[in-house]
Amino acid sequence: MNRNFDETTGRKQFFENVDRELSKLIDPATGKVRAELLEHVNCPVCDANSYDPLFVKQGFDFVRCRNCNLVYVTPRLLESATLAYYGDAADQQSMTDWLNVLANPLNQSWQIPYFQEAVNILAKLIPANGRILDIGCSIGLFMEIAQKSGFECIGLEPEPKSREYALGRGLDVRPQLFNDAGFSPASFDAVTMFGVLEHLSKPKQMLADIWDVLKPGGAVMVIVPNVYSFANGALHEQARTFTGRNHLSYFAWDTLSDLFKRAGYEIAHLDTALAGLDAALNHWQFKEPHSSLTLDLLPPKLRALLQDPQGRAQFEKLICDWDMGLRLRLVARKPK
Repeated sequence: MNRNFDETTGRKQFFENVDRELSKLIDPATGKVRAELLEHVNCPVCDANSYDPLFVKQGFDFVRCRNCNLVYVTPRLLESATLAYYGDAADQQSMTDWLNVLANPLNQSWQIPYFQEAVNILAKLIPANGRILDIGCSIGLFMEIAQKSGFECIGLEPEPKSREYALGRGLDVRPQLFNDAGFSPASFDAVTMFGVLEHLSKPKQMLADIWDVLKPGGAVMVIVPNVYSFANGALHEQARTFTGRNHLSYFAWDTLSDLFKRAGYEIAHLDTALAGLDAALNHWQFKEPHSSLTLDLLPPKLRALLQDPQGRAQFEKLICDWDMGLRLRLVARKPK
């Protein structure tokens, strides 16, 4: 995503405010997040306590589990501090900024087809007119698209500004966290969590918790960052994917599948989406990754390919087809 897109949608302001907020957590003496805000955690998937350090970013340590290969943050913010960010915290300007990004028409112009693809995948696996629970539904854009396709949707969103936006569009969005919502057993054909699982301190527990509300044969669909995407592989710690306050676990094709299988689910669909090409191409040319894309320093044949819209589309498709898209999309089923 180039700087023109960032500035037009408000992303630039959002990331600048995130950096300012994170700087308040740092102990100047160590350059790390203040110790009293942190807790050591074992691997969120396999519970092992053996890992290799990968890098430090914004005061957080990113590591890879030696047992199951999950990339995660440890030590991480205390759960109370993490949950406070998603509540009504007056000093979290970035939450307001992010709402402005989500509501921006240019941002929605790429999100709408992205969510329509998700609806189309899900529609092959659950009954027409089925009932969907969207956990962490944000402003409800996926819910709107799913309802237009004939599904009944309920959303959960604890962040008040996003929830207010969704309610204003006539959506059934509730403020509770999942465990406080009181849904009846076997009451949903599908549960969706887009950009949610990587934020959770206990992802295994969430998959266990939603099991009961799913009907037999019901589906869980998640979309998470792909830690081994083309862009992340090029940028490493410079990738915007890596933010230790917000994203606690970083899944790959194998580790995401492993998480669901450990919880008793059957994998029904797994692919990647969104190429994330611009930042990687800038980095390849030793330029600031998130600046406006230029191609002038690339090899001539690659430059010509990317200047041709059809050639660029083919390149982006290749990235996703080879499982290197920015996002992993997984659907798993509860056995009948």
